[in-house]
Amino acid sequence: MAENDEKLQTNTYVWSQSNDQVTISFLVPESAKAKDMDITYERQYLKAGLKGHEPVFLAKLFQPINHYESIWQLEKNSMSPISSLTASPSLSVASSYAFMSSPNHSPNSSMILPLPESIVTAAAATTDTESDSISQPTSPTLLHTPPHLKKPKYRILTIHLEKEDPLLEWAVPIAGPHHTSNTMDITSSYLLGQWFEARMGDLVKALDYFLSAAERGHTQSMIKAATLYEATKETTVAKTYPDKDMKKSFEWYKRAADSEQQEPGTDVSHGPDPLACYVVGTIYGSGLAEAEITKDYQNALYYYNRCMTITAPRIDFDFSLLDAEVVPKSKLRQHAPHTRDERYFCSAAFQTGLIYLYGSQPEGEEVHSTTDVEVDPHLAVRYWKEAAALGHAQACFNIGILYANAMGVDQDLWVAGKWFGRAIKLDSTRQLVVPEGVAVVDWDAEKHPQQKQEQQQPNSEKKKRRRKRKVKSTSHHDVTGAIVLLSTIIAVTGTVWYIYSRGKKNH
Repeated sequence: MAENDEKLQTNTYVWSQSNDQVTISFLVPESAKAKDMDITYERQYLKAGLKGHEPVFLAKLFQPINHYESIWQLEKNSMSPISSLTASPSLSVASSYAFMSSPNHSPNSSMILPLPESIVTAAAATTDTESDSISQPTSPTLLHTPPHLKKPKYRILTIHLEKEDPLLEWAVPIAGPHHTSNTMDITSSYLLGQWFEARMGDLVKALDYFLSAAERGHTQSMIKAATLYEATKETTVAKTYPDKDMKKSFEWYKRAADSEQQEPGTDVSHGPDPLACYVVGTIYGSGLAEAEITKDYQNALYYYNRCMTITAPRIDFDFSLLDAEVVPKSKLRQHAPHTRDERYFCSAAFQTGLIYLYGSQPEGEEVHSTTDVEVDPHLAVRYWKEAAALGHAQACFNIGILYANAMGVDQDLWVAGKWFGRAIKLDSTRQLVVPEGVAVVDWDAEKHPQQKQEQQQPNSEKKKRRRKRKVKSTSHHDVTGAIVLLSTIIAVTGTVWYIYSRGKKNH
């Protein structure tokens, strides 16, 4: 799964296992005490959560456990590496008590704590009071802090289940609903959905479990449901799959993009998901007849910016550096975006730049946006610079194209050469080719007075180049073609690539 798909939450759990134990962990409010816990063990059933709230874990276990030897512990505070063990009120006298170290989580169930209080406080101090609305901001990094980042402190609750058979490896922690209610918690529904999807090849059964969790606000299940509604015989090797329904698919992507987090302890959502925001933005950007969605650039910009607003605070980069005339190479990423947040941010920024470059009525397109967006090359460059700073090769290349052809900016082949040079170094596909007549320039090189004079063109020549907006390249594509084709190169996931390609074919 992606890096941030599994986190410690107040309403979802993560799990891991060793030879003799299965470990379940989730968050509780820092003020929670042992008496506030509701944890009940049975030989093959477990109920765990806060009293008065929906259980975080409520299901039949994958295999029987030794419930007399199983224990749970509550961290003293969110920052303490030392845990204090607390006996479950439902444990018998025969229960064992031992001081245990933190659970050893597997890579697919990493423990991610909420942001430190200092960061949350600093972010809250810059919060804008205005509500979300469709707008065209000059930079996503200047928008208000997303609501899902305003979190109080938590404590970690960890349950150690002793396997009855220490030699047996658990494929998933659950096998079905809890016998007392014939229901499951949202995480267990999601995990069983994954099991039927990946292991059993039964997408119909998987969809049932994903929908069960999605209807209760589980964002990742919404995305899974949306993906399965796109499945066809040609796109999957599964034994069974649901009927294709692009309207339902879009609806679930949009619900995941629009979802909001509730109060701690009662929330049943991970908050708005950046992938869902990107997918919804892409569908609005290209239109989707199967889902009865018309091309709408205003909505596309809104969801792209929502994607960037969510991810920007989680990216370790000072975007204010881009306001300077010159940014040293040492301050820029020298590799492609590698974290989930960086990839989604760059993808959304790249597509946003394309919309602002051509506006809502680009030449050559048969179907135009139903909403208006003014052409703004300077804003396109700003968004591309944010992606380029994080190592997005195609964004670097497009900035070079604009400077080489005087598209909305003054022509400067020397600056273009710098951006082309950075693009070529970052391009792992080896598909980007520097146009003829532009020399690659090292990023930290300084322009000499003689170079400045050589790069200056007569005004008449500049106007001529602005009208033509093209340079000859080794691939014999005009500039406009080069820029548009680059938009098909960026692909966050298979799902996003499929949606974008489908949209281009329709229009």
